[in-house]
Amino acid sequence: MIAGGLLAVLEAARTFREQGQPFALALVTDTEGSTYRKAGALALVAADGQRTGTLSGGCLEPALEALAARVIASGAPEAAVFDTRDDDDLLFGSGSGCRGRMRVLAWPVPGAGNILLDRLELAHAARQTLAVRVGVDAANLGALAFNGAHADPGALPVQITPVPRLLLLGAGPEAPPLLHLARVMGWLAEVADHRTALLRADRLAGACTLHALRPAQALAGLVSPPDAALVMTHVASADLEALHALANLDVPYVGLLGPPARRDELLAQLPAGAQAQLQPRLHAPAGMPLGGHGPESIALAIAADLQRFFHGSR
Repeated sequence: MIAGGLLAVLEAARTFREQGQPFALALVTDTEGSTYRKAGALALVAADGQRTGTLSGGCLEPALEALAARVIASGAPEAAVFDTRDDDDLLFGSGSGCRGRMRVLAWPVPGAGNILLDRLELAHAARQTLAVRVGVDAANLGALAFNGAHADPGALPVQITPVPRLLLLGAGPEAPPLLHLARVMGWLAEVADHRTALLRADRLAGACTLHALRPAQALAGLVSPPDAALVMTHVASADLEALHALANLDVPYVGLLGPPARRDELLAQLPAGAQAQLQPRLHAPAGMPLGGHGPESIALAIAADLQRFFHGSR
């Protein structure tokens, strides 16, 4: 199943590097006005023209591919500015009508792009935002400075946010469509369920890891808390176990499936301290009220609420 977002770029870069296939890594460094993507967006273009990641709705991609071809051929970084703010671009240029300006810097891999990719992989493993200053003037084009290291005064600060991570506590009927949506959105998702018959890899193809464990066991074994945990076993005792364990973990988003009355019954069985710890983070019923019925509609509602949460509209 094809991933989206930063996850797709990282996975494609790993594959191409393992195969020894050259490519260009492109980064949006700054924008003005209305643009399809903002600073920090990444794309990858291989020597054969295969592209992973999107910087526009399609109108700028031919120019991006041409930029990548030049970078791969020259072995040196290069910048390009895509400006759609005036009428000339509307009539004779990209024709997008977006009225924005975007600067893109591309590095060759193998070559200078390896530095940025290696730092991205480290930040991904540590689940940290990568803060980098990027040189964009002719004398320092493509130069990179990390962690507050000295940079050219004209270097631009760029932040690349990490891939969100989910834990599904329950592999019921909503899990397969939710995992599919998570993969498309570029989120990493793990699934835990003590009912091993539900944990078929072909059924849960979008998951990066499957755990045949009860909720409390799965949560106790975490190396670090996920960005969101979804309590969705459809078994009251298992959901109560999950909520009790999550009360003591630093998980920013806790979603609970089921109607408000079921939520209230479960919360009433928790100690007062656990209730207080959960309340500010609890989203129950989980998902935005989009309408519809069935597992696919529920999965879509949850994915929409997660997207809103991950991007700061809480």
